[in-house]
Amino acid sequence: MVKWIFFMSLMSGVCFAQTHPYRDLTYDSEVFGRAKTFRIYLPANYQQTTRRYPVIYFFHGWGGRYYRDNSANLEYELLGGLVDKYQVIMVMWDGNMDESEPRPYNAGNHEDVKYQVQIKDYFPELVSHIDSAFRTLPDRDHRGIIGFSMGGFMSAFIAGKYPEKVSAIVNMTGSPEFFVGYPHNHTLYPIRYTFDNLKDVAFRLHNMDNCPLVYMNTEVKNAAEWEGLTHFEYWMGEGDHKVDDPGKTDVFEEAMQFIVKRFQHPVPRQKSWSHYDLYSDFDVWNYSVKSDKDEPGFLYLRNVSPSGFGFHTRKWLPDGPSIENSTASITTAPIYKKGNTYDVVLYRQGAGKPVVVKQKADHEGRLHIELNGNGCEVSISHQSLPADFTVLEHRLERGQRYLRVNEKNELTLTLLNRGGASNAGKKVQLKVSSSDRTVLLDNAVQELSLNKSEKTVVSQPVGISCTKTPPGDASPPWIKLNIEVICGDDIWGDAITVPVFFDVPYFKHIRIDDGRSVWQRTLGSGNGNGQAEASERIMIYENYQRLRLYTDDPYVETESEVLFDQVLPGMIWPDGFTLSSIVKIADDCPSGHTIEFLANYETKTFMPIRREVHWGKVKITVK
Repeated sequence: MVKWIFFMSLMSGVCFAQTHPYRDLTYDSEVFGRAKTFRIYLPANYQQTTRRYPVIYFFHGWGGRYYRDNSANLEYELLGGLVDKYQVIMVMWDGNMDESEPRPYNAGNHEDVKYQVQIKDYFPELVSHIDSAFRTLPDRDHRGIIGFSMGGFMSAFIAGKYPEKVSAIVNMTGSPEFFVGYPHNHTLYPIRYTFDNLKDVAFRLHNMDNCPLVYMNTEVKNAAEWEGLTHFEYWMGEGDHKVDDPGKTDVFEEAMQFIVKRFQHPVPRQKSWSHYDLYSDFDVWNYSVKSDKDEPGFLYLRNVSPSGFGFHTRKWLPDGPSIENSTASITTAPIYKKGNTYDVVLYRQGAGKPVVVKQKADHEGRLHIELNGNGCEVSISHQSLPADFTVLEHRLERGQRYLRVNEKNELTLTLLNRGGASNAGKKVQLKVSSSDRTVLLDNAVQELSLNKSEKTVVSQPVGISCTKTPPGDASPPWIKLNIEVICGDDIWGDAITVPVFFDVPYFKHIRIDDGRSVWQRTLGSGNGNGQAEASERIMIYENYQRLRLYTDDPYVETESEVLFDQVLPGMIWPDGFTLSSIVKIADDCPSGHTIEFLANYETKTFMPIRREVHWGKVKITVK
């Protein structure tokens, strides 16, 4: 029940009288198990009309509440004029977890994730309450978010969690990455690698040239462009960590203009969608996933359409190994004809022949599919469904995982027609391209024939030459290739990411932790003699810098890699996580075998915080 509050607040020193352009209201939150308060701005003509209004939610930053955000310089008394001007409802939510805790949202470093209550559960509850208590336009096309600082991070996280509930966001100098989840099971969520979640959401990123996070948000901007995010805008302002100058609302109004413009012209839905989620169970776009995932990491639905989807797990983004021994039950949206039987074909990663399962759509038109987390592409075919091509897998020559810079590489693609229409005897055209100017492709346009009895087709080798150099910050270092398949008037699009083994000098001062302490603490395990040996787990250092390692050597167990995270503190701003590798040498690695790694380590400068990534190669001989 809504409770209208008109009293002097001891917490804020502000009188909530009718002369203010807002009202502060409480409702009983089931998620928090207590009353939660929000501030709401209604257009001045709200009581004189019967019309419905779009809604903008504002997410405050660290130490902020629904009634204040001191570092934002947000002029709460002036925002009513903007609400009237743009004819919207605006809700300032309260991300506070506990009255004794200034840090909101239950997110940050490991020690900051303290509560079982999850903000991802609070947002849909609050939206439902607002839509039931006020005359809103209760659909995603008329719902947006503006977030500042930690709230900027949360705007990208929440919109990515619920793209079916939010159409547009503005992230104002937000934090670039945080751990999110439950105290016993939380995952690092880097915005720069989760743009798959936002491809149907309009996204504007605000940065400030003297903000402590300016360089980290430049990494986020670079990643959005690398990802090819279509509905993305970037704005750089003058000043430090703030929304506006005191007494002004110019920048906040620009954010509102972006949201309102998208209310008027929503982002058109793409033919397919993809989604990363760090929770074991989730719902998105009317699909439901329930899994037994009980460790940090992501579940990934890829290129979801009526013709099928990919399901994968990742211990970390963008290219972590699969989560071992995980299983999931996936219930599709009600998009199939009730009672019809469909051929559900499972192409399991690393397995032989595909598995065919006959599946009848239930009384709602849904299919129920059981999968494991090792990687699987699912084809859902019926004569009534059109063709639908996607990339099943890609391979580099000699079984390599990493593309070699300044060398000739060859890549083959296996295409899968997930759909039901027969294209047997027809020709399809394959086009491979890259927006990276350091990449030169050969045989990138091919004509392929479809075999009548097969739903897959393998391309001819595509030549790739690359002169790419590694980025000096944490912007995405790998190559993204765009794939088009053309058959008649139909065009299908996909993209793959290919990691790169850069041509960089060798590090010269290598130390090995195999149970032997190198700096501060022991992270490896072995006999502690400082030499790599079979069966040992090792961390490698350049002097006293822990290294992040990359290799496709068969005697390094990729699936067993563990990442060690640390925050190199930015004075009072502990933003940006540094990751380093603990790798396992295979039990059967022969003595004298030489392993070559690509490696990097990070340092930081202050203030502003700037990650500097130093790259090199490492060569070790297993004793």
